[in-house]
Amino acid sequence: MTAFRLMAVALVVIVACSTTWARSLEGSSLPVTSLLGGRSLSKRATFDPSCAGVYNRELLGRLSRLCDDCYNVFREPKVATECRSKCFYNPVFVQCLEYLIPADLHEEYQAHVQTVGK
Repeated sequence: MTAFRLMAVALVVIVACSTTWARSLEGSSLPVTSLLGGRSLSKRATFDPSCAGVYNRELLGRLSRLCDDCYNVFREPKVATECRSKCFYNPVFVQCLEYLIPADLHEEYQAHVQTVGK
């Protein structure tokens, strides 16, 4: 392998390991600040800071999964980012919702956006 490929593979491994480690912190009995050298992680750190409403991990995860599913269908990088912009209050999210979710559940998803966004 070329040096560039080796560096790329190493970077992927480092990112994967650090993501797994960060997720494991949530269930840790140690204070997160002690594990991170004094830095704290906000519960909202993994979500869009424009989501100023009620923090509900389940609702945010559900909305985020819709964006992930939409990206997996269309494979356009901007779909994933734009779908989440403005705390899911945008035309791309609405298009994804209309494309992937049955019409009888649209109001429920839009209520979720209102809950986490305000």
